[in-house]
Amino acid sequence: MFSLNGEFSMSSVTEKDWKLFRKLQSELTARVCDTIFKKVDTLSQQRKGKEHQSYLQLYKLIKDEDRLISDMFDNPTRNNVLFKIIELKSHNVFQDDEFAQFSEETQQRVKEIIELRR
Repeated sequence: MFSLNGEFSMSSVTEKDWKLFRKLQSELTARVCDTIFKKVDTLSQQRKGKEHQSYLQLYKLIKDEDRLISDMFDNPTRNNVLFKIIELKSHNVFQDDEFAQFSEETQQRVKEIIELRR
């Protein structure tokens, strides 16, 4: 992507991809939160006899998941949304048909960056 001043931007996406992310954001956020609630339920159901240890696990879970939610959704801009999409894809939040709606360029960039992280 080139900006108006001719500089290359590694993080910018097309207007279409930006609008798609904004359209999917609410549903994706709900999906992530639902997954977290399921983890909390599991912890809660297994707490008998180890309440304090379970509380500490719960605290860590919420802290870790809060960081992930921030990485995925906080303050999205067209210049940082590629990184949000990468986090969502890395954590298997997208359904295949949702991710397939992004431009081929964005899909390829996301896949390449995820591969480099491994």
